[in-house]
Amino acid sequence: MSLSPRVRILAAAGFAAMLALLGGLLLLGGGGSSSSAAVPVIKPLHPVKKHAAATPAHKAKAPSRKALAKAPVKRKAHVPAVIDGMPSALALALRSHSVVVVSLYTPDSRVDAMATEEARHGAGVAHVGFVAFSVADEKVVSPLTSLLTGAPTPADRVLDGPATLVFVRPNSLFVRLNGFADRDTIAQAAANAATYAP
Repeated sequence: MSLSPRVRILAAAGFAAMLALLGGLLLLGGGGSSSSAAVPVIKPLHPVKKHAAATPAHKAKAPSRKALAKAPVKRKAHVPAVIDGMPSALALALRSHSVVVVSLYTPDSRVDAMATEEARHGAGVAHVGFVAFSVADEKVVSPLTSLLTGAPTPADRVLDGPATLVFVRPNSLFVRLNGFADRDTIAQAAANAATYAP
């Protein structure tokens, strides 16, 4: 059986198209071989000149060692942990306020955190000073315990949280509120203390 010339041409064209398709797939997919075709380098039509970075007209001169040695060194003022037998934060607060609310708290306690916030707001309402102390901080516990030795009841001398202390100038405990106290109670206690403050 002989094939017509037209069928032969179509068969040859189909075979050639199939070979071209397989060759293209091998080139694109790598065909499992490790060789890769070289990528041709494209040269620009117009060469681009690289511009040098603009240099400032006047370079800032680094200070010399002598100038650095003469420069005064600013140091933070050292604040001692205890001032006048009190924790320094309380002593400094009493210098600027005649009444200071002190919140005692135990670290990582939600109730104590809420009590401290209530004490802070109560002090703000009464326009008095405020400080918060952790009962786990030895730098605070020791001077505060010695300050409270003259408190009227043994319960007032124990440092546990939550508790709110109201101090009046110079360093007297006016009242201690044990446990959780709301802001209104604390504000009222601070206002009462203000009438006795010098």
